[in-house]
Amino acid sequence: MKSTNLKNLIWLLWMGVTPAFAQKTEATFDIFFKGSKIGVLKAFEEKQGAQLIKDIKTQSDTKVLAFSVHVESEIYTVHENNKLVKGTAYRHANRGSEDVHAHTEKTATGQYQRERNGKKTVIGEAITMCVADLYFREPKGLNRVYSNMHAEFVELKPLGGGKYQLTTPDKKSSYFTYQNGKLMMMEVDTPVGKATTKRA
Repeated sequence: MKSTNLKNLIWLLWMGVTPAFAQKTEATFDIFFKGSKIGVLKAFEEKQGAQLIKDIKTQSDTKVLAFSVHVESEIYTVHENNKLVKGTAYRHANRGSEDVHAHTEKTATGQYQRERNGKKTVIGEAITMCVADLYFREPKGLNRVYSNMHAEFVELKPLGGGKYQLTTPDKKSSYFTYQNGKLMMMEVDTPVGKATTKRA
């Protein structure tokens, strides 16, 4: 009898724990510049109850001319019922790129309070898909997504063959390439050359 109860307890614990493991996704991407690996991007997605949490972290180091360039960034978003509840983003670079600290949060009225590098504004429309989502699913049928880094919507253009062009407010473009709905590669044009991020 005790053995049966123990088996039932183990089974119940297993049933309770298994979905938690099944609901977490992790992807690793290697960052290349001029043929050399310069960094890593890690993308995490986890479902906690009604909330879907995404965390995108990058860290890269390279040398341009005689200067060492270090860049690190993170995007963290929380969705509930397919709508953004809150999102934060930061980028730090020792030279070149602008440092960014941004936060977007849904208010009780259904609007969003957003702040980027100290400047506060309000947005009145619903935010569903963000740039962070692009690391986990192909954005079929969409022509824009919300950028937590820029704290505004950015243009998304399908190019065919699973490739999309994302254009930021400062007119910089990046390209996302998918295979069977899974992100395989990103390309970003920079003033000193193209950086390519590939699924590891």
